[in-house]
Amino acid sequence: MNSLLAFSLILPSYDAPMIGQLYLQAPAVEYYFTRETGVATRAEKLEVGKLVEKGEELVRFKPDTDSGASKVYISNTKGYIEFIKDTQSMLESGELVAKVSSDHAFGNYYFDKHYDLSNISQSVWLCTDKKPVKFNVDGILKNSLLVSVELAQIRYSELTELSTGKVLLYANSSDCG
Repeated sequence: MNSLLAFSLILPSYDAPMIGQLYLQAPAVEYYFTRETGVATRAEKLEVGKLVEKGEELVRFKPDTDSGASKVYISNTKGYIEFIKDTQSMLESGELVAKVSSDHAFGNYYFDKHYDLSNISQSVWLCTDKKPVKFNVDGILKNSLLVSVELAQIRYSELTELSTGKVLLYANSSDCG
């Protein structure tokens, strides 16, 4: 009997998924504009779609005026470049220099029924064809979870497509099998 018990303990245990609706907030976007006329020079190796760190240089700007000191635009958040002005571009006051979107999306996951949340730790998992996607659990409420996801794992557009229907989330990545 002991060998049977030992055998049953090594079999994987799969928890039933939680079923619910995922409501997402679009990633935060930061816009960088010129305040005066001048020439913009983008930082080396920056292009649309590249991940930038908070504090990373985006663009150097040299105003047209003789008394104008050069300015450096730095990213205020870790995120992806959606737009960046061409190198050595002459810009007018008020023109867009760069646009950076956050590398995280936030949302609420509303349960379709009551679940025992005692086995929920700091994350839940969305099983996709490619790989499991980790959602951080930022808060547990009576009928929902407050979640966030790093967009390096999955594109925001893919998440919005998934969120139009019922979304299954698992307590463990191993449940994705």
